[in-house]
Amino acid sequence: MLSNLIDASNWTHEQWLAASILLFAVLSILVVLHRMLKIFRMTRKSSYQPNLRPLRRRRFRNEVESTKHDDED
Repeated sequence: MLSNLIDASNWTHEQWLAASILLFAVLSILVVLHRMLKIFRMTRKSSYQPNLRPLRRRRFRNEVESTKHDDED
């Protein structure tokens, strides 16, 4: 009986359509579950906090240099 189900040489177009719809549904469910798992794993991790100090130093340095140039004029 299993060999009859696996042998697709004599399937009708309705059977092929049903099989392809079933395959698409299974794959889409797997993708959605995988992404939900990924989201839940990300929520368990501590949140990433970027180091903004280099940007602040650079901005502060530019402000100091611009005030120096303003004072020289």
